[in-house]
Amino acid sequence: MIDTHAHLHLIDRPLDDILSAAKHAGVQHIIQVAIDVGSIQHNVSLYAGHSMCSITAGIHPLSVDSVADFDAVIRLLRDHMDDIVAIGEIGLDYKYGGANIPEQVRYFKAQMDLAAMHQKPVIIHSRYADDDMLAIVNEYPELKKVFHCYATHIDFFDALDGDQNYVSFTGMITYAKKGKVIRALKQVPLNRLMLETDAPYMVPKGIDANQNSPEYVGHIADAIAHHRDMSREELISKTTQNAHDFFKLPH
Repeated sequence: MIDTHAHLHLIDRPLDDILSAAKHAGVQHIIQVAIDVGSIQHNVSLYAGHSMCSITAGIHPLSVDSVADFDAVIRLLRDHMDDIVAIGEIGLDYKYGGANIPEQVRYFKAQMDLAAMHQKPVIIHSRYADDDMLAIVNEYPELKKVFHCYATHIDFFDALDGDQNYVSFTGMITYAKKGKVIRALKQVPLNRLMLETDAPYMVPKGIDANQNSPEYVGHIADAIAHHRDMSREELISKTTQNAHDFFKLPH
């Protein structure tokens, strides 16, 4: 399995323990996702040195207010293009960030432009912003995009232009039995589906832990396989291949 979205720097455990537990649970690789300037720098200085991890760089929509210099952060991202497998986590969040929508849009578009220029895939965070999100991402139909922690209806996915759109689901699906997200989970094409924990957030149902961790990604795989009425083995095989293709990971 590949955990395509984790924030290891936010887990309150030693990194060696996290990676060892993940490996024991059948996780072969983890995408360590940045959210702000500090985590970009931390990714490059620490996580890039672990063969089990690949790193990203990006400014989360709820982190834009923490950036003092827009031009400087764009230069920072550009300087680390050779170190990263994707730009992210980027996007729009109108649920918790309604007060700074213009800045969110500015950062999102700039990072999408950078990804297109350097042919890097993007990891997208989208909350309560479907209309604006569609208007922006459909300007980049050839750019690989994954909508992480997918939380809207299947109509949104169907309205995306191009054939480079992926989704991933988190531990929240282990609690749901019906609703728009479960309907979307059942209908998204299998070759556009990936696994993620979004650790340390959204601990799967039945796990007695205060924080999520990559070692629990198998519980999410089980839930997806159940809802799609397919075997765990087939689901894991396909989502792992999808992750390799999306992030251009070595086999």
